[in-house]
Amino acid sequence: VIKEGEKIEHIGDQGFDNSVSSLRPICETYNGKEKCALSKIEVLDKEGDLAPRYTGTEIIGSQSSGSCYGPAEHEIEIVQINGVEESVSLEISKENEVNWDITVSASVEVKVGFLGSGSSFSAGLSMGAGGAITMGSSKTTETTTINEKEHGQVTQFPVPGAGIVFGIVDRYEIDQSDIPVIMHMTCPDGVNKTVDSSIAMKQVSFGAAHFWSLTGQFAEKACRADRNLPDCVENVRKNFLNFVGQKAEIAEAFEACFTKGKGSFKRVQ
Repeated sequence: VIKEGEKIEHIGDQGFDNSVSSLRPICETYNGKEKCALSKIEVLDKEGDLAPRYTGTEIIGSQSSGSCYGPAEHEIEIVQINGVEESVSLEISKENEVNWDITVSASVEVKVGFLGSGSSFSAGLSMGAGGAITMGSSKTTETTTINEKEHGQVTQFPVPGAGIVFGIVDRYEIDQSDIPVIMHMTCPDGVNKTVDSSIAMKQVSFGAAHFWSLTGQFAEKACRADRNLPDCVENVRKNFLNFVGQKAEIAEAFEACFTKGKGSFKRVQ
């Protein structure tokens, strides 16, 4: 055993150089072997626990129209819908063998198809609360400008009446903790190694964009009494501009504009 900073010149027949006499530890500040950089996380899902779960419908565009004057035919057309952001975040246990200071990003490989366009992605690292390590990746899927006439999606309805067309996407999520993973590391000595660990995963993805319309007719008597009845439908559209949830909630608000003798309504799925 030698003191910190001392050097052994040679090893004699009886062992170490006799001039070394200290019995203190080799290095009081010794932190162990050099740590490795994380290069890839392999997510294991043999049981299929990472299947996405439907959590609601997201409104990505809307248009409304209505009138208390008629009779006539009205049509509603959406010319543009918004993009949606898909994201994945992983919270990783802080493995002692990983040098987090030099690990600025890593690829993540998932053995399931929930990521949609592929089974792997690259994610940046950030420090979370309590020293947790978080990896995140997100992408905005831009929806193209859509002319409903070109796609046969124009909604027509008679007036007196009103209607709304929504551009919608179904939202899916994964929110799981304690998912088994294999952490692949590149070490300073050039040796690659793997360590079994676990992560928590949150993921948001979306289905294909499509359209949903609701239309209703106002009673002539109700319109004569209140020419502002279509404003109720326009307010429904505004109230659900950034909505994420169940379509039934929107339908109930729309139908309330036609109850109590004001008219009748029709849902188009």
